[in-house]
Amino acid sequence: MRRPFLALTLLLLLFVAACGDAEEPIAGTEGGNIGDRYLRLIEVRDIGASLFVYEGELPPNLAELLNPGMTADTPLEDLVSVPVPEGAVLLGSYHIRRRDGANEIWLAYDMPGSDVDIERIEHDLMDQTPWQVTGGQSNEVFAIVSFQSTVSGDIEGFVTIQALPSTPSFTVTVERDGQTLELELARGAFIPEIDARFRELRDGLEVTDVLSDDQLHEGDLLVAVGDVPVVDQRDLFAAFRALGVLGEPRSALLYRLTVVSPVTVEDRVFVLPAARPLPEGFPAEFLVSDDLSVVDISWDSQTSGEIYQIRLLTERSAFDVAEDYRDALASAGWNLVSDEAQGFGTVLNFEDAANGVVGIASIDQFPDDEELNSVILQIQVGRGTN
Repeated sequence: MRRPFLALTLLLLLFVAACGDAEEPIAGTEGGNIGDRYLRLIEVRDIGASLFVYEGELPPNLAELLNPGMTADTPLEDLVSVPVPEGAVLLGSYHIRRRDGANEIWLAYDMPGSDVDIERIEHDLMDQTPWQVTGGQSNEVFAIVSFQSTVSGDIEGFVTIQALPSTPSFTVTVERDGQTLELELARGAFIPEIDARFRELRDGLEVTDVLSDDQLHEGDLLVAVGDVPVVDQRDLFAAFRALGVLGEPRSALLYRLTVVSPVTVEDRVFVLPAARPLPEGFPAEFLVSDDLSVVDISWDSQTSGEIYQIRLLTERSAFDVAEDYRDALASAGWNLVSDEAQGFGTVLNFEDAANGVVGIASIDQFPDDEELNSVILQIQVGRGTN
């Protein structure tokens, strides 16, 4: 669980920066900026979810989500809210409403102070009624304080605290072609890194591979980072650590709250989406007839060959589809290796040995709509074959 927490912290901070030019909150399908699109990509695993992004604002229904059953007459002092440390500046938020009725709220803040100090403050804030601390995690990169509501068992969450870069750039000194050069590199993390590979020489670290920063050249001899001389990898790490305490410390706070709605959510009516085009080079187009709609495609190119997985939907019966597939495979000269019933569905294993193609067709009822049947095609083509 550690890496997803950190990755999502960084992604949301990127989203907040990307939302800086937005004039209105982004809701539903109206969002068009980079941060909103990035978040939609993250949440694609829950296709039925709705995403609402708010630049510089809290979700307008946050109080309602945290206080089920609240009315206009509910006293303000009785309303549950998210406690925020003094001095924190709201950057933005987003709200995901999932198909199962759960709500996920993310709130992003920046504030002055070290991550260690703010972790203590957050622990104290979230351990007072109506909240209770339930756990935590802390290392040199980030800290997490987990909490839950003492008023409602349907609300829980965590807050991530992460140190931010206190300066936008840092300097490195290199020797190149007999000259000493001072370069200024962009700093994107609390403890910066140089996006290059080095090897240790007697008088410094030689750049052997430049990964992204075009200011560095292969063959450069790194002799200092900031004011700290560098001779080996241990010196380099110590120099990076020294940069971590430059300037006034700042930290990022990222709250995540999960609210399970007590209201029963009606099942959504499934709407058959427009058919997707088959990927170029797909070797079994004869298995995708006009009455089968392609709704989901994934493929992967590996050293051993190509792998395809395609989901198709149809209003025809699973029995009829299986019978058509048997006939189509025979007409194409492909071999039906096995034909097995599984529950109310059918699984066909087949091959085109001459061209190194093997595949499986799983035919069964579509779980989201009992009026439809689903076909999942899994096909592998060996490298060097057609």
